[in-house]
Amino acid sequence: MGAGGLPSGGVLKVDSEHKGLLKKVEHINSRYDLYVDGRRKQSRWYDSNGVVVRNRDYFHSDPKGDHKFPHDHRWEQVNGNTVRISTNLDPDYEHYNSDEV
Repeated sequence: MGAGGLPSGGVLKVDSEHKGLLKKVEHINSRYDLYVDGRRKQSRWYDSNGVVVRNRDYFHSDPKGDHKFPHDHRWEQVNGNTVRISTNLDPDYEHYNSDEV
């Protein structure tokens, strides 16, 4: 997956109202985009092992009204588990571009 470029494994669209995106997928070096009611809700990038490394949220529930959208989250391996880091990050458009399909 090149910096700012299209993931070498391609971009896959997922239409779903009830399921989220997976932590591990078969399509390595890819990006999955989750659509709900025709709107992109989330993009998730996967590494050469098919493990999530980053996601971008375009909308979700925000009861306190304190989220800026879109925002990114890093994912890390912790004690053998893939975990999402809860800190909201500004979108990294240089390395994780979601405008290319």
